Amino acid sequence: MAVKIVTDSTADLPEKIVSQYGIGVVPLNVHFGEEVYKDGVDIWSEEFYNRIRNEPILPNTSQPAPGEFLKVYQQVAKPGDTIISIHISRQMSGTADSAQLAAEMMGANYQIMVVDSQHVTMSLGVLVLQAAKAAKNGEPADVIIARLAKWKEEISIFFTIKSLEYLHRTGRIGKASVFMGSLLNIKPILSIEGGLIVPNEKTRGNFQKVAELMVEKVIERYGDQPLVVGIIHTDLPDEMVTLERIAKNKLNILETVTNLAGAIVGTHTGPNAIGIVAIPA
Repeated sequence: MAVKIVTDSTADLPEKIVSQYGIGVVPLNVHFGEEVYKDGVDIWSEEFYNRIRNEPILPNTSQPAPGEFLKVYQQVAKPGDTIISIHISRQMSGTADSAQLAAEMMGANYQIMVVDSQHVTMSLGVLVLQAAKAAKNGEPADVIIARLAKWKEEISIFFTIKSLEYLHRTGRIGKASVFMGSLLNIKPILSIEGGLIVPNEKTRGNFQKVAELMVEKVIERYGDQPLVVGIIHTDLPDEMVTLERIAKNKLNILETVTNLAGAIVGTHTGPNAIGIVAIPA
C-alpha cells in the first residue's frame, strides 16, 4: 500500500531526480504547425531551443489527454496504492482537469488525489520533490496532502525575462501585462501568486544586478532559514552560472536543483527566462 507521486512535464525536474524517487511524469504536447511532439519524450530541451531559434514556425502547446494519465498511473501504481498527482496551475492549463478525468476512470482499486500546485516549472518541480521525499520516507497520503497545502504557501519563485512577447502571444502573461510596452532597458522581476504570473519589481542594469535582486527577494522572505533552492532557465547557461553562484554565496542552501526548462515552458517564455525557486528545507 504505497504512495506514488505523479506530475507533468512542466515540473522541469532533472531526470536523475525523477528516477531516484520513482516519480511518474505525464508529458504535455508541443505543436510545430502540424507536427506534435510529447515534451521530454519525442523532443528534448536542447533540440527544442535550437528549433525555435532557427525556424520561422512558432510552437504552441496542449494538455495531455486523460489516456496519457491512465497510462502513467497504471505504470507507477498497483491496486491498493495511493497516487498523489501534482500539476501545473489550473489558471495556466487544463492539465489537472485531464488528470481528474483519468483518476475517475481508474476505478475503486486506486485512490488518486489530484493537486493543483498553483505553480509551474521548477516551483512545481520542488513541490513534487518535497512530496516524493515524504512518500519515500513512508509518510501517509493524507499527511503529504496536508504538507502540500503548507508548502504551496511557503514556496516562492522569482524570475526575469528579456521579452514578454512569448507570454503575451500564448496568453500566459497574467498580471505581468502591466510591463508590456515599458521594457526598454528595464528588467522585470516576476513571480507566481494564486496560480498566475504577477509583476514583482522592475529594475535596470546588467544580469548580475538583476540576479542579485532576485536573491535579495529570497532573503527578504526567508532570512537565513535553511532552504531547498531551484534554478531554472530557458537556454541561458551563462546566466544560470551567475545566479547559482550568487545564491550559494548569500543563501543558506541545503539542496540545489538546477535544470534547463523543457519545451512547454520554453514555448511560453521563449529562450530568454531564468528564475530562482526557494522553500524552507
